[in-house]
Amino acid sequence: MRVVVVLNKATRFSFVMDWIAVFTFILVAGYAALIVYFLKGWGLLPEINTRHRSRRSVFISVVIPFRNEERNLEALIDSISRQRFSFHHLEVVMVDDHSADNGVERLHELQRRYHWLRVEFSSGHGKKAALRHGISAATGELIVTTDADCHFGRAWLQTISETYINQNPDMLIMPVGMEQGNGFLGAFQQNDYLALQMVTAGAAGWNVPVISSGANLAFKKKSYLETARKIPGEEYLSGDDVFLLHAFKVEGFRIVYLKSAQAMVKTNPAKSLKDFLFQRMRWGGKSKGYTDVWARMIALLILLTNSWLTILLFLMFFNVSYGIIWLAAMMTKVLVDRMLINRGKHFFNVSSDLPRFLAFSFLYPPYILVAGIGSILLKERWKDRTGK
Repeated sequence: MRVVVVLNKATRFSFVMDWIAVFTFILVAGYAALIVYFLKGWGLLPEINTRHRSRRSVFISVVIPFRNEERNLEALIDSISRQRFSFHHLEVVMVDDHSADNGVERLHELQRRYHWLRVEFSSGHGKKAALRHGISAATGELIVTTDADCHFGRAWLQTISETYINQNPDMLIMPVGMEQGNGFLGAFQQNDYLALQMVTAGAAGWNVPVISSGANLAFKKKSYLETARKIPGEEYLSGDDVFLLHAFKVEGFRIVYLKSAQAMVKTNPAKSLKDFLFQRMRWGGKSKGYTDVWARMIALLILLTNSWLTILLFLMFFNVSYGIIWLAAMMTKVLVDRMLINRGKHFFNVSSDLPRFLAFSFLYPPYILVAGIGSILLKERWKDRTGK
C-alpha cells in the first residue's frame, strides 16, 4: 500500500513538473519572440541626421512644466540657447507648477537675456495641468515637450524641425538617453532605461507605438486640441506622454519615431535605490489605466515572465528539479536581452560589459516583481505629491 502512495506522489510531481515546464516554455518563447520583434522593428527605422541645409522652418513652442527645479533651470535654458535653430521660430514656455523655491525669480532674470523665454503659471495642480496650460498658451504650430532636468545637443530642435517638415507627422516620438550616474545602481538604471527605449523604438518601427517619453516628445498643437478631451488616465499623476500617444492612435493620427542621435535628450538617473523603485512603481502603476491593447499585452507579458522566473527561483529551494527549468528559461532570456542591449548600446552611448550585464540579468526578474507589486499596492508618489 505504501508503494502505491509513493508512486502516486511521484506521478503527481512528474505531472506538475511537466505542466510547469510547458508553461515556462510558452511564456519564455513568447517573451523571446517579443524581443526579436522589437529588434526587427529597430532595424526598420531609418537613422536621420540633419545637415542644416533646410531653408524651411516651423515655429516651435518648447513647453516645460517645472516644480522646485531652481538648481536645473539655468543649465536648461543655457542648453536651449546653444541650439542651432532660428530663435525667430522659437518660444520656450516654462510653466510653474506652484514651486516653493526661487526658480521663477531666476527665470525672470534669464528673460532679460532671452527674448524667446516665457514664464506661465499653472492654475491647476500637477504636471498634467501644467502641460495643458502651457500648450494652451503656446503659439507654435509644433509643440515640443521636455523636462527641466534634461539637456540636449545643439542640433536637437533643428533635427526635429527638418523631420517634421519632411514627414508631416502628428506626433514625433524621440529617443531619451540616461547618463550613467554613480556606481552599480547608476549603471543598472542606465541599462534598464536602454531596454525601455529599445522597446519604445522597436514597437514604433512596426507602426504600433505603445510608449513614449514626455522628456522628448513633439506633436502638432492642432492635433492635440482635437484630442485633448479624449485623453485617458487623468486620475494618474504621471503618464501624460503615454496616454496622449494612445489617444493619438485612436484618432488615427500619423505617429513617427525619430531615430536620430542628434534629436536625443539626456536625463539623469535617480539618486537612491528608494527614488529609483518609487519611480519605476509610478511608471508601472499607470499601466493599469492603459486602454491600448498592444501596450497592455506587452506590459503583461514582461511582468509575467519576470515574475514567473522569480517564483521558479524560489521553488528551486524546495526541489532542485525546478532549478533545471529556471536555468534553461534564464539562459534564453539572458540571450535575447543581450541581443537587445547590444543593438542599442552604441546609439544610446551605454557601456554594458558582459559580467555586469549578467549581474543585472539575475537581479532584473525580482526587481520587476517588486516594482509590479509596489505599483499595485502603493500610492503614486511624485515629488511631494501623492496620487492614487
